Amino acid sequence: MTSTDLVREPPRRAQVYVDESKAKGFLLVAVFVASGAVSRLRSALRALRRPGQRSIHFVSERDAIRDAVLRTLVELDVCALIVSAPDRRTPQTPRELCVRALARTCVEKEASFLVLETDRTLVPDDKRWLFEELHKTDVRYDHRERHEEPLLWAADAIAWAWNRDQSWRAKVRPLVLDEIHA
Repeated sequence: MTSTDLVREPPRRAQVYVDESKAKGFLLVAVFVASGAVSRLRSALRALRRPGQRSIHFVSERDAIRDAVLRTLVELDVCALIVSAPDRRTPQTPRELCVRALARTCVEKEASFLVLETDRTLVPDDKRWLFEELHKTDVRYDHRERHEEPLLWAADAIAWAWNRDQSWRAKVRPLVLDEIHA
């Protein structure tokens, strides 16, 4: 069996950091980080900020920074799941479908903590959906501001690259374990 035959799984009891993209349909990118690697990855990402910069946001970064961030994520063996919403009409919004599917996946993958970026207009719905999916489990969840949590930058980086041309997607493909269709 070669290494390409191995099925990678997110680490057990991982912390999960999530960003969304609406560029080509709605999707969430969930970055799974082993609890023991959280501090090291935060430090590595903070070191890539320009002086005076509060956070890294891929839409406004230079390609050199984008490449450095993606190399760091690959070197530190980050793994991610892509959760996308169907194109069909449903009573639920694409965001609800994705948040609920991600919550169920976090339970299935035995994640310990789920963090979404704060968008004050979305937090009440997110909290309701997450409570409904997670209240009988051990998975905790929270919302954080982008500048407060560097691991949200990792999810942003993968989401941005995933929705760009094939050369950018190829750079993050080694990080993406699976695509889940909500």
